[in-house]
Amino acid sequence: MAEVLHVFELLDGPPIKKLGGSIALYGSDWFLRNRALDALLKHFKVSDHAVRRRDGEQTSWHDVHDDLATRSLFDEGGPRLTVVQSADAFVKHHREALEQWVEKSVADATLVLELDSLPGNTRLYKQLQKHGTLVQCSAPLKKGSRDTPDDSAIQKWLIKWGKKHHAVTLSVKQANVMVDRIGAEFGLIDSELAKVALFADSNGIVNDDIVHEIVGGWRTKTAWEIADSIAEGKIGVALEQLDGLIASGQNAIGLSAQLSWYFRRFGVAAHLIEQSERMGVKPVIATSLERAGFNRYTAQDAERRLRRIGRERARQMLAWLRELDIKLKSSHSQEDRSRIALEEFVMRLA
Repeated sequence: MAEVLHVFELLDGPPIKKLGGSIALYGSDWFLRNRALDALLKHFKVSDHAVRRRDGEQTSWHDVHDDLATRSLFDEGGPRLTVVQSADAFVKHHREALEQWVEKSVADATLVLELDSLPGNTRLYKQLQKHGTLVQCSAPLKKGSRDTPDDSAIQKWLIKWGKKHHAVTLSVKQANVMVDRIGAEFGLIDSELAKVALFADSNGIVNDDIVHEIVGGWRTKTAWEIADSIAEGKIGVALEQLDGLIASGQNAIGLSAQLSWYFRRFGVAAHLIEQSERMGVKPVIATSLERAGFNRYTAQDAERRLRRIGRERARQMLAWLRELDIKLKSSHSQEDRSRIALEEFVMRLA
């Protein structure tokens, strides 16, 4: 019987030799579930054309089984996956069929279930443990505890993740500051690492004072509020909040990193929607938003905001963010001009 993997083990380099017929990525953290899937696709060299995604709240077992049993014209002969996102309701409605698939699945088609939870006392869990792969995608817990995150393990992961994905080399002390201020919110940790990396030297080293200044606290909360205000079209409120943060000493580059992470997801979602349309598949906006990195619990708000932003502006979002980044690092690097660049970006979404 296979052991349950923690997502950190998977991200270090999947300790599994083959995909197998069934994989469950389960746990409360959407960021870790998405990164676990990314790691599997990369490690086993699964092409985008070989991945079919289904919304677990709308799809049926019949549709999923057809995906698993049928090759697309675009398949290249390698492994293929069908990913059921937000699969908790799907499992509830199709448990018996899933149990049969896990036990008798074929070698070249893999079913991936993304779930918020998967109780260990269920038959499906035990079948997956015996015939498939289980990956726990939530914060590691202290030994002997059911609900206390293991801060030491999170710090070690944070240091590895920062070095590999953001080219920033943090000390144990700096990692401790980040975990203490942010907690076990891995999407936010990744966003804060992106901000910190902007201040790293050529060796990836960051001054302790920088970490203390820009990580977490009320400034982070207010920056998220600014992003929400912009997305909602409350431009006057956003500019007022932006003024307050800059007056308090917040760096424009740090602010732009957080805004970029927030709005980049709308741009990615817009391209995913267009990609589906080009392939003749009716896009599911909520699914595209989740693939782009939005938490399923905020998907309804994200969809409303995407519709307000509009298709054309969402399509241009990634280009606008690149333009903002270039300006802040060149023509608008001075404090007064950096503010102008930020305000120009905000006004584009009025």
